[in-house]
Amino acid sequence: MRYFKLQLIVLLLLTICTAHAQEPASADDFSQRGISRFEKNDLDGAIADFTKAIELHGHGLEFCFYFRGIALYRRGRLDEAIADLGKAITLKQHPRFYDDRGNLLVQKGDFEGALIDLNRAIEIDPKYAKAYGDRGIVRLMRGDDADAELDFKKCFELDKTLEIQLKLVIQDIKRQAVLRAEHQEPADVQIIKFSWNETPSRVMTPPSSPVIPVSTSPVSQTGLRVLGNMEKGEPGPPTRSPGLPNPSDPLGTPITTPGTPEIRVRGVDRKFSALIKNTGSKTITNVQWAYFFVPQDGKDPIAYLFTTKAEIPPGKEKNLHDQVTSVVIPANQSKGLSEANRALFKERVVIVRLDYADGTSWHSSGRR
Repeated sequence: MRYFKLQLIVLLLLTICTAHAQEPASADDFSQRGISRFEKNDLDGAIADFTKAIELHGHGLEFCFYFRGIALYRRGRLDEAIADLGKAITLKQHPRFYDDRGNLLVQKGDFEGALIDLNRAIEIDPKYAKAYGDRGIVRLMRGDDADAELDFKKCFELDKTLEIQLKLVIQDIKRQAVLRAEHQEPADVQIIKFSWNETPSRVMTPPSSPVIPVSTSPVSQTGLRVLGNMEKGEPGPPTRSPGLPNPSDPLGTPITTPGTPEIRVRGVDRKFSALIKNTGSKTITNVQWAYFFVPQDGKDPIAYLFTTKAEIPPGKEKNLHDQVTSVVIPANQSKGLSEANRALFKERVVIVRLDYADGTSWHSSGRR
């Protein structure tokens, strides 16, 4: 009996010692546990650990401020997040820190401040492709289309892998601009008819949300969406000290914890067409057009924006075609846009821009 009791006491002592051994004892321990908690989306725990590491003046404080700032942002504390990224910048002039702070400033509507940060990121690393893409996005949001296009071109030259995702962002910004604008009708184009349909694409079941992986390879993010790698070659801080997240989006929507019920969704391809006639005297070479869906219940409209290159001489007709592939629709959605619910929406086509063979153009919002 005594031997059995002794075994229990030894087991208890080992358990206590192990628990104490696992408790952080230094600034680096707190920063390492902070990373672990950040990976698991335990944002409050990560904030507490990075705060303790900062108070103890550990190594790699710039990364502690950076990660704490991102965690604060994802907790909805934008101003505190911007302040922490500023402290990280004070300790290390890292282009990634400037890039992410610039994206946070955009969310506050501070486009000027964002451009200053993005310009600085490019000054530090002129081959930082992602910074050009982010700056192009800001310029596009400001209406500086020409400068934005130059930035996008430079971004794609430096890193072709960013093109697909960046173009999705560009398309969305332009679509939002189309939704907000008051559109005039062109005098030399008649919209004869338009239609759309959808066909099944695939059925998907999203997996449970994974943890957020962290590595020491610097990867840039944007406040709008992840676009890809920023740079290669610069090592992160010491092993398991705060590095930079890869490849998840620390600025994006917080990931739910594992075990979230799966939601079945279906994919569809939406195909759009519009028959137009050139009633003017100049040959049309390019048409930018938008297909609008206005909900009958007064909710925000939906628009798809397309650009079609076409040779349309005066007096001739042209059927414009385009599509959006693999639109994801939750299986339980009952009032969203679908062919089955098309009676819930009013549809119309808007001509956004016309380019002519003589080099002139027309824009529905009055810009030339």
